[in-house]
Amino acid sequence: MSQVVAGGVRAGGNRGTAMPSLIQPRQLLCLGVSAASSMVLTQVLAIPDCVQEAKIRLLLHQVLPPMLLQDVLTCVLHLLAKHHPLRTSPSIISYLLRILAHPNINKLQLSDLSYAGTVELEALDKVEATLVQLLPSFPRLTHLDLSTHGQKVTLPSCSSGVLEAVGNCCPDLVQLNLNHNNRVTSEGLLHLYPGEQRVGCVKLEELFIQDCCAEPEDVAMLLYFFPALRFVGFRELGVSLQILKKQPRWFRGSRRRKWHQNKLLLTHVDNTLSKIQRCDGEIVDFLVESCPDVENLKIRVCDENVGQLNRLGHLKHLELRFYTGVHHPIGNTTVNYLAGPRGASLVSLTIFCHRLHSYHVATIAKNCPSLVRLYLYANMAVNDTPLASHVNNMQKLEVLSLRLGHDELTMSPTACDLLHFLVRGVHTLQELYLLVRCLGVTHNYIMALLALNSLPALKIFIADVPHRTLAAPMMELNLETAYLLIHTCPALHTLGNLICWDITPQEVAELQAMRRLCNFNLTIIYKHSNKINDKFTN
Repeated sequence: MSQVVAGGVRAGGNRGTAMPSLIQPRQLLCLGVSAASSMVLTQVLAIPDCVQEAKIRLLLHQVLPPMLLQDVLTCVLHLLAKHHPLRTSPSIISYLLRILAHPNINKLQLSDLSYAGTVELEALDKVEATLVQLLPSFPRLTHLDLSTHGQKVTLPSCSSGVLEAVGNCCPDLVQLNLNHNNRVTSEGLLHLYPGEQRVGCVKLEELFIQDCCAEPEDVAMLLYFFPALRFVGFRELGVSLQILKKQPRWFRGSRRRKWHQNKLLLTHVDNTLSKIQRCDGEIVDFLVESCPDVENLKIRVCDENVGQLNRLGHLKHLELRFYTGVHHPIGNTTVNYLAGPRGASLVSLTIFCHRLHSYHVATIAKNCPSLVRLYLYANMAVNDTPLASHVNNMQKLEVLSLRLGHDELTMSPTACDLLHFLVRGVHTLQELYLLVRCLGVTHNYIMALLALNSLPALKIFIADVPHRTLAAPMMELNLETAYLLIHTCPALHTLGNLICWDITPQEVAELQAMRRLCNFNLTIIYKHSNKINDKFTN
């Protein structure tokens, strides 16, 4: 213990009196859900007796309120698929769904079943049949999650039969998640519409259909006929909006009638996942005319398109990618937008660009005081203005991510000045992600940074390099840096990635031993993987 403390004092000096928070006992509610889930799963796996099914169901409904039944069902399915994948059979799943089904349950999450891995097609059909049979037992269902992890043959499954049952039995559904479910088709989605013999899901507000077999034309019609839709997770959402814009009936009628009939309630639009890397200027025009309530927008743009965003008065979260097959510079139109009243109201800002100038950073820091999250990703950074003479008004900033460099040979000497400026006087920062390759990022630099701002609220500190290779130089951070951060930032609970620091495996083991000995609520990341979203670089 004395050796560990000595290490901490050696790193932090006399100023290192703060310590990470201790692990607290789990809340009673979580303990109850976990205990009940384990009990149910043990009973079912030991004796899957259909004769006892009614008794177990009656007992659970007597001792557990519907809200806990909902949590127990989610927890049981997670435990089954994660820890007993070989026992995850259609009969066991059906058994669990039947004994835990309750008419007051409003959230049904089956996505954790995908942890069981690949299954036979027959298993998909059997679980679907059970789900179709039980959906009428959930008349108050508002949230349904049938998403998978992208595997071709995995649970849960959602064919047209399941969607037909959803359209018939779930009139209060507001969120439907079908991501990566390859059995979902355009024909199946038609069952969500109201008809003569079905109520439909007219209250649907959020629909997630990433990597399904839906076509942009079908999503365009969903947008048109489901007036409550606020969030549609679809890779080609921009194409759907353009199709909708070209429909003659969209612009028919008087001006007043057009506004009331042809206004979409979309609050979230993300077109950055589209396989077609082109400028979204037309989409911006359509959003300005038909989606005035957009709050969260992610698009690919040229500089001249940004000015149109001034007409979106509710925009709070903005992601701009200045790449449409070729790189576009950040120009005066973007700078004027950020320096104007709309920039001042932004809560989250993300910029992907080829060349980031320190002048752009200074403009953001001065004119966007409401920012809580700032993400700056660039292939290179240019120091064209002295940042010391500029002010940083981002006093509400909680998340800062700075990623510079597009290959393993790109050095970013400007990173130190940018980070020093961005954290100056920001005492609310909770997450700091520094993804750069810079010889200036050393232990002494981190020590000077903490002397400028001790980061009292910091919970996550990640320092890594983009496109990491074993041959390229890593960060000059060491064990002393780790102890310095641990003993200076009292709220710290995640530290990494130490694989690219100047730290040996033995020193990492020392840190882990200290964490266990002191019961610190601290996660130390030491992984070879470098999962950084790379799609903006070319």
